[in-house]
Amino acid sequence: MYKPSPIKPPRIQRKSMSDWSSGTVSALDDRRTPVKGLRSSGNVILAQDSVITPRPSLTKYGPQPIGKILGEIGEFRVTTGATSEYWMITLQNVSGTTRLYIAKGEDTTWTLISGKTYHVSAGARFVQIGNKVLVLNGEDYLSYLDTPTMTIIAFTALSNPAAPTLDTGGNTGLTGTNFKVYYAVTANSTVGETAGSPAFTQQVSIDRDMWNPDTQSIRIKWTTVTNVKSWNIYMGVAADGAGQPQLYLIASGIDATTLTFTDNGTKAQDLARPLPTSNSTSGPRCAGGKAGNGRVWLVRDKDNPFWVWRGGDYNHEVDFSPAYGGGYTPIGSGTKEVPIQVIPYRDGKGDPRVTVLSQGTNGGGKRYLLSPQTITYGASSFIVWKSDEDSGGDGTDSPDGVLVYNNSLHYPSRDGFKTTGTLPQLQNVLSTNRTSNTIWENISTLRTSAMSKCVGMAYEGRLYWSLPVASTTNNEVWVLDLDRKGAWMRPWSIPADWMMLYNDNNGNTHPIFLVNNVIYELNKGVKTSDGGRPFATSGQSGQILFSDDGREWARLIKVVVTLLRPQGEINFTVVGNTEDGRQPFYFSDTFGGGTTRAGWSDPLNSWSNPKKGWSEITVVPKILNEPSIDVEIEVDEDVQWFQYGWNSTGPGVDYAISNVVAEYVNIGLKESS
Repeated sequence: MYKPSPIKPPRIQRKSMSDWSSGTVSALDDRRTPVKGLRSSGNVILAQDSVITPRPSLTKYGPQPIGKILGEIGEFRVTTGATSEYWMITLQNVSGTTRLYIAKGEDTTWTLISGKTYHVSAGARFVQIGNKVLVLNGEDYLSYLDTPTMTIIAFTALSNPAAPTLDTGGNTGLTGTNFKVYYAVTANSTVGETAGSPAFTQQVSIDRDMWNPDTQSIRIKWTTVTNVKSWNIYMGVAADGAGQPQLYLIASGIDATTLTFTDNGTKAQDLARPLPTSNSTSGPRCAGGKAGNGRVWLVRDKDNPFWVWRGGDYNHEVDFSPAYGGGYTPIGSGTKEVPIQVIPYRDGKGDPRVTVLSQGTNGGGKRYLLSPQTITYGASSFIVWKSDEDSGGDGTDSPDGVLVYNNSLHYPSRDGFKTTGTLPQLQNVLSTNRTSNTIWENISTLRTSAMSKCVGMAYEGRLYWSLPVASTTNNEVWVLDLDRKGAWMRPWSIPADWMMLYNDNNGNTHPIFLVNNVIYELNKGVKTSDGGRPFATSGQSGQILFSDDGREWARLIKVVVTLLRPQGEINFTVVGNTEDGRQPFYFSDTFGGGTTRAGWSDPLNSWSNPKKGWSEITVVPKILNEPSIDVEIEVDEDVQWFQYGWNSTGPGVDYAISNVVAEYVNIGLKESS
């Protein structure tokens, strides 16, 4: 008798997704989203070897504001002998008056530092150099916190000096009228320099470069001003009748009691220091700066927007006059390139340089490198700071978004996020690349007019930026994960006005977020709850295909999601493209402490169950969760492609999506496809 051969069952195949190292890829359509990426996500982050978990929560940290914090929460260190203490510093507007407040993270309240009031709304930035913490807000003249005494030191402007005159017998060996020599005087305070005096003019017959220093000279004199610390002399020469030339510095730091100066032609002009036209003896009104290379560097001067200020030499770090090596360097003067951030960095050779980023137009901008140069003229020499335009045309609108991390600069610009560093194949050359290509679609949602409010922070291999997304204020945090191939994970629903790292006095680092004038820290121990209010998490893949050309169909049996240590209520969705169009398949479960499976229409299911209000969340559940759980979403349909996704909305949710496996039988082409 004929015995039929047994029919082999169709071979079940598996497609596994266990690595999301491409992060969120919004620049590509669903069909072109890489398998190692997500089409969208919300409030999640990559961990371990690129598994997906909820982001850390926000919990209150340290003393909460007494009033409205204006600008930065700064950190400074107080050193006494071999011990150090770490403090936070802010400007706070309390009942309409802005003053300085300091506190340790372990404190319960802020300490008022009286002695000066500040602008009612200008945001502050803080720069520590030595035992001084400079207070910068772009409106008030310079002041600093003296950390040994915890007092405010504010500067008072000197009066501009009167024009010098010829001292008695001050013209030696010089006659005639072929040339005119011009002299002006400035007075130095402990922080800055007055505007130049009116010029004194002396006619001579010989150009100054040809004077005999032994027999020819001019001696000038001037009158003192109250509280002067030292004097500077500026000089210029022009042919008779040519008009007053630009005067440049020829002598600085002359003792305050000395009121005469003899010029015998041997002093070279410092062409980097023209005669100042404004009085900075109460300090420049700058809105930002950094400390580096042993100096303070300040930018965004309200009175002189193109000037980059530098502090003086050791023990004169807050003296911005030329008497002790201080001063300013004009950057891009009169152009559309305005310097807005200064960063101690390096050039392509690795030599330390001061890098200045400027704000341009239409996504442009430039970078400049400042370096000291020694100039010798006869027997005298002096140092000038040379400005060189760096290669490339990349600036930023976001001075507080500029980060230096792992030897590279990272910063937002109008045409994407950029990084500047040395490429292995291009030694001695700094190269700039765009790091935001995978989220290019989202760059256009950033509001250019508000990008000055962007704030950046680097922590544990990740770069965080708080950004104004279609908003006039910061309303989302985007994360660039450098430890996981530069993956972007965005957005986080955190409207942070400021972010910073604070080192407490027990040696712990706290990532601090200022949100709605409340001070929080990122806390991995609390799950999906910001300040007691739950936040949602979500993710969705692109279209998963069964062949490279997308024409193959398959009987999709089920999708299995492997979760590591899940807890709380999590919802899953699989969408398949069937012959009848897109069809969704759902699954929901609550993990930890025993699970209750629920159908889609079951009243226990979270998607049909009314949610608790914000104020009803009182505790975050702590549940002993299983190390690994497989969640099966039954499909059993012929599909051309599928997508998977998940979300959670309640507090106390935790998970790590370790693997997503599709079990299917390949059925080849269909006519309808």
